Amino acid sequence: MTSGFLGFRRSLLGFLGFFAILAVIGVLKVTASFIQPFAIALLLSFIFNPLVEFFVKIRIPRIIAVLIVLIMLLGISLVLGLILYQSFQSIVAEYGKYQARFLSLVNFLTTEFNLPPNLISTSEITRTVAGILVNISGGFIGILGNVAVTLVFLLFIMMEKPFMKKKLREAFKHERTERIGVVFNGMNRQVSRYIIIKTIVSLLTGVIVYIGFSLVGLDFPFVWGVLTVLFNFMPTIGSILISGITTAFAVIQFFPNWNSAILAASVMILTQLLIGNILDPKLTGDSLNLSPVVILLALLLWGWLWGTSGLFIAVPLTVAMKITFENIPGLEFLGIFMGTGALPPSRPVIFQENEGIDSSFGS
Repeated sequence: MTSGFLGFRRSLLGFLGFFAILAVIGVLKVTASFIQPFAIALLLSFIFNPLVEFFVKIRIPRIIAVLIVLIMLLGISLVLGLILYQSFQSIVAEYGKYQARFLSLVNFLTTEFNLPPNLISTSEITRTVAGILVNISGGFIGILGNVAVTLVFLLFIMMEKPFMKKKLREAFKHERTERIGVVFNGMNRQVSRYIIIKTIVSLLTGVIVYIGFSLVGLDFPFVWGVLTVLFNFMPTIGSILISGITTAFAVIQFFPNWNSAILAASVMILTQLLIGNILDPKLTGDSLNLSPVVILLALLLWGWLWGTSGLFIAVPLTVAMKITFENIPGLEFLGIFMGTGALPPSRPVIFQENEGIDSSFGS
């Protein structure tokens, strides 16, 4: 009787959990217009909060330190946005030239390999690409609006950070409060470390690509450098996508000069292989590995929820979730399932540093 009741209770809890997840996903979809900027601001806070703390240590008031960082971020965003806007305008203006080269390339391939003339619907491809370019070029005002909302969220998040520990103490008022604070601080350090290192590695990759493409003579090297930085936040899949896009563009631009096209493709592919397979794993560490299946599911979910920006922040958000699960007793199994499985599971770093906490946290 008791075992049957317990089984029914577990099944009921499972169903409730499933519907709760569906409800959360629905809420995220409906409220994307303001939840999305908040999520981006939260991730940016992990990157820029150490700089704010540095200013505070040298006796600059926190509000002034936060405003300095926000002004710096706004200035960088405006400069990058202006350069990207002008670059996309140039691409739109010269679209006819690349369209003619693409048609010549298609004619060459169909003649050389005896392909059916209608195998590639050039009219549909060129019309689709033109529509994408026009939408991107015309959507910069909306992007600037999202940047403003994100900066407002970032301002309040960074002003709030010093009071989190005090709020936890007041909210729980229990002997476990300090342990919860330790767990929270540990997760904060690990997420900050991952996002900062990933940002540095992505910037390095983008700079190398920009310099390499400039030397090769590929058009719009700055655009490709910025896109490389963004796509690099999508492990493996992002590298494959940006490599394929730039290779296709290089072939179209340099046709029929195959040597220059191969050289441009080599710059991107070799950079991605060297940094993605050597430098990135050594800096981020194996403890933050995500299963390729989890990465794919995260990209599909967040891309469906929040569109293109969801694709770029999907992996950092998933890493934050994985680290959170690994540091909460009773939920470690979720973090293990989200990992690659290549290494045996280890105890969270914060518990290794505070051995007395692990045994009594859940008691």
